[in-house]
Amino acid sequence: MADPIIPSISLGGFVEFASAMSSGRITAVQNVIANEFGGYEPSHDFYRQFRIAIAEGIANGDDALRIRRAVDECTPKRRSHYEALATGWNRWRRGKNLEVFSQPLPWHASGLEVRVSPQFIYRAKSEPLLVWPYFKDAELSRDGIQAAIRLTEMTHPNSERRPAVLDVRRGTLHHAAKRRRKGFDAWLTSEAAAFISLLESIRNVA
Repeated sequence: MADPIIPSISLGGFVEFASAMSSGRITAVQNVIANEFGGYEPSHDFYRQFRIAIAEGIANGDDALRIRRAVDECTPKRRSHYEALATGWNRWRRGKNLEVFSQPLPWHASGLEVRVSPQFIYRAKSEPLLVWPYFKDAELSRDGIQAAIRLTEMTHPNSERRPAVLDVRRGTLHHAAKRRRKGFDAWLTSEAAAFISLLESIRNVA
């Protein structure tokens, strides 16, 4: 008997589900089904060009130029989103010491795999930070932000690099809460179980 295939989703898909309220969680799962299952299709990856511009730009020291090019060359549907991202990125960037980081690692819980992939290291004066950039228009909830940070802590344990989340549109860098709620890891596991349950329900109806 073949082993069951474990659903694998992006960190963005998971934290959007964790941030969603009531029926919004249905939409979050449907978005994952539409955008992440059935094989990767570059044309369906809404922020692909912007993400590449950041990675290649950091590596080559010309991210402002590459981001401008991504804005100029994107489709009309993506233009306003890319422009907002460019404004937020340039406001936050301002001469910071960044380096590319590419080591995606999985987190598993309740039959779900979440691909955790921070994109760069920010060598701040106080300490280096391992940063996962968030691109979408909808703001993540406090729990969603802390979920992304905690999953990065668990998959990329390194006391010399503290995980952080950059809300690119708003140019805001979020850090780990000074005091995380007791049982937070158990909540993450329960969210993974809730995602799987809703995913199976939606598939059974379809």
